Amino acid sequence: MKCSACENELQKIVVAGITVHACLGECGGLWFDRFQFNKIKLLQPGIGKSLVTIERAEGVKFYRGAEHPCPACKTTLLYRHFFNADWDTEIDQCSKCRGFWIDLAGLAKLQTLPANQRKQAVEKYFNTIINKKLVGMRFRHGDMAEQALILEQIFLFLCPDYNRPNR
Repeated sequence: MKCSACENELQKIVVAGITVHACLGECGGLWFDRFQFNKIKLLQPGIGKSLVTIERAEGVKFYRGAEHPCPACKTTLLYRHFFNADWDTEIDQCSKCRGFWIDLAGLAKLQTLPANQRKQAVEKYFNTIINKKLVGMRFRHGDMAEQALILEQIFLFLCPDYNRPNR
């Protein structure tokens, strides 16, 4: 399977029984297929934190246009759920296989901050992503609300420094 951003060969990584395809050594993007979603919601938040800090090439960043193929299906174009340049985060989904392409370069950068700055920065990051971006998705329609909940579970799986916000 090829990376959706830089066409690097994706590497399979298994964390706590969850299989993720990662772009190691290049852009650092992650591919979650739909068969992992039910497993993720059964796990403790943060157990997948090692995926946030996988090896990335210095200075490699690809912001994709609208015409972007799914790494699994190869012919179906990914739908962009959201993109935030300030937080260097992008979430795309395949309408056919339902997998998610997640680029969390911004969250990875926050992990390099000194501990006394990291907690507040990570909380601000998740407030933006979950309380603003994902909540907006919940109000569109039922299918979009379901996708927002899956994304929240993926984010919680990836980051232990985050406390679930009150809704």
